[in-house]
Amino acid sequence: MSFMLAIETATKPCSVAFRANEKIYTLCSENEKSSSQKALQMIDNVLREARASIDDVKSLGVTLGPGSFTGLRIGFSIIQGLAFALDLPVCGLSTLEVLAATYKRTNDLREDQLLITAIDARMGQFAIGGYRWRGSRFVREINDCLMSKEDARDLAKTQNPIAVVGEGTKLFPERKLKHWNVIDLYPSAIDICELANEYEKRNLLSAISDLDLVYLRGPEAWTKK
Repeated sequence: MSFMLAIETATKPCSVAFRANEKIYTLCSENEKSSSQKALQMIDNVLREARASIDDVKSLGVTLGPGSFTGLRIGFSIIQGLAFALDLPVCGLSTLEVLAATYKRTNDLREDQLLITAIDARMGQFAIGGYRWRGSRFVREINDCLMSKEDARDLAKTQNPIAVVGEGTKLFPERKLKHWNVIDLYPSAIDICELANEYEKRNLLSAISDLDLVYLRGPEAWTKK
């Protein structure tokens, strides 16, 4: 049986989700100042709705970045504490891949179509990723990276995706291009749970000690896989 608890705090909203086999319970707060205490209360509320306890959780999920420095640390610290306390494996995911999965859940996406995902990284830069749907999972086609607004716009025009999603209208205020759409949305903890299904099948869950946050910027930007 599959019982996963996931948290997503890399962007403006805070969302949590609990997957109990085929059913997912979730809460989302769009308060940009969501604190760790609020996130913990949301976890308690989701588990209560599912009539479950923290001891029922068998695995954990979290976004590792890119995203808000403070937001990422809130979500990761909570998952880190639970993973160590309960000795649970963790599915650590790119925020940009979770964005692609959120788009797929809420929009039509056919096999072999490419999504470009974008998060405003401030200072004139965007965190950009490219994910192609292969029928059962996403394949990373453009490695997560930082780009200037101009370079990100040029990349999208060159790659011709089905859509630019995330904070897309900051890149393309015109919203609709000739052959593809620009859609604003935030990643959801629901989709961490959905992606984790495939990661579990491929035995790709990790010990929390093997995971770190990915900031993409500056000397503190590091990735451990």
